[in-house]
Amino acid sequence: MVSVAQLPSDNELARAPAPTPQIQSTGKCRNLTESERRRVYCELLASTNDGNLAPGTFGKIAQQLGCHAKTVQRIWDRGQASIREGAMGANVDSKRKGKCGAKRKHSPLEIEEAIKRVDQIDRQTLRSLASASGIPKTAIVKHMKEEKRLKARSSYVKPALSEKNKEEHMKFALSFLQPGPCGKHIFSNMHDYVHVDEKWFFMAKVKRKFYVYDDEELALRSVKNKSHITEIMFLAAVARPRHDHHLKREFDGKIGIWPIVQNVAAQRSSKNRPKGTIVVAPLSVDALVYKAIILEKVAPAILAKFPRSYKDKKEFIQQDNASPHRCITTELLRSSGFTTIDVANQPPNSPDFNVLDLGYFNSIQSLQYQKQTRSIEELIDAVENSFHEMPSGNLSKTFITLQTTLRSSLVNFGCNDFKIEHLKKDSTIPNIASFNLECDDSVCKNALL
Repeated sequence: MVSVAQLPSDNELARAPAPTPQIQSTGKCRNLTESERRRVYCELLASTNDGNLAPGTFGKIAQQLGCHAKTVQRIWDRGQASIREGAMGANVDSKRKGKCGAKRKHSPLEIEEAIKRVDQIDRQTLRSLASASGIPKTAIVKHMKEEKRLKARSSYVKPALSEKNKEEHMKFALSFLQPGPCGKHIFSNMHDYVHVDEKWFFMAKVKRKFYVYDDEELALRSVKNKSHITEIMFLAAVARPRHDHHLKREFDGKIGIWPIVQNVAAQRSSKNRPKGTIVVAPLSVDALVYKAIILEKVAPAILAKFPRSYKDKKEFIQQDNASPHRCITTELLRSSGFTTIDVANQPPNSPDFNVLDLGYFNSIQSLQYQKQTRSIEELIDAVENSFHEMPSGNLSKTFITLQTTLRSSLVNFGCNDFKIEHLKKDSTIPNIASFNLECDDSVCKNALL
């Protein structure tokens, strides 16, 4: 029998909780938590017989918990020693709190200073950062967990702007401002602007992420050539959603989306169709193709879908200054019979001034990738369905993001080196469709200097 230095008192036994279910061993020695240490001591107290512990008790409990028998013995000895010293209850807390392990070779301040001395070009991976800073990779990882300010951030290449480009960016942003209350300016509602742009949509994405269990196999996705994945260019036209008082319903702002394709005869036979069968094929966009789409599809759709209250008002087709777009002018629209539609060109190198490039195209594409497509016809259907399934609230939010971008351009004097503000639109803006951003008068005055 193992002799016990001091029998537990009646009060100690009364304070001890009932034995808890035994924990299965993990087969690996480990450190016990504070609650596990107290449970071990209580189980040892319950195992005493006339103040003695049976031989092998320490090893039996240690095996159940996956720790060493010496650990259980130290818990018992520490609890008994604390009672002998006059403690009201046994103290079996670990003494490892913050005082165990090797001492740090580098303080957080030293790590931060070493990392900041490294050029950002050498901070693209943890391995290169560790090599350039002299700080071990493991130390950097631990530092990132403790210091939340250090994190990986994405960097995107933006168009290089000349001084003339910056001036044109500010003039374009100022054109949307109008006087507001309390000496401030407020952005116009942009109800008379239709944003037009093109985008490539792909049938498959080379790299995709799926959530699977370790006993599941990822489904095989294969193509003949990753560099020749089927792609179709679409042209979309959108306006800001609003309430249509005549029809007494919401106008979703979706003018339309059109695939830029052509019907051609198949040049060779395949298992699906013989040679000469009429098939759908992508079409390269040039000035003639773009002109035909605007005059035959976009402009008529604007007149057909815009609320009646805007029928006699002037609408603007906003487009970037790509070479094929320059053929579309206000004079061309007038000569084609569209007397209420004008053309508003964006300044050069300003993709962020179009709501389609600002995130709406990406939202459509994320929905399209959720649909499985195996042919060009299925890809066209998937993109068109995604365009119509996208909630109009997302389009309203993108217009507010556009106003944020215009304001940031003014604050930075036309430069595009800024981060788009996050306004937490869902929680801070009660009516997104009618909300317009304010701009301080000082920002406008500085931009005009």
